[in-house]
Amino acid sequence: MTDDDRKPPIRRPSYGPVRRMLKLIVEIDSSRFLGNRLGAAVLLVGVLAVFAGVGYGLPALISHYFQN
Repeated sequence: MTDDDRKPPIRRPSYGPVRRMLKLIVEIDSSRFLGNRLGAAVLLVGVLAVFAGVGYGLPALISHYFQN
């Protein structure tokens, strides 16, 4: 066996959802390309809209369930 055969494969770190969200915010602010900035901004607004929908809709469904 050579030294190349003994080396473990390079592991890429997995990114969690919080880190990906922070990367989107940084990309909006610091990307050189307007397309990347707009894409990251639209994706971030979409994620925030989903959170807002769940934050409003879930309590509304629960209160509707308990009122009936």
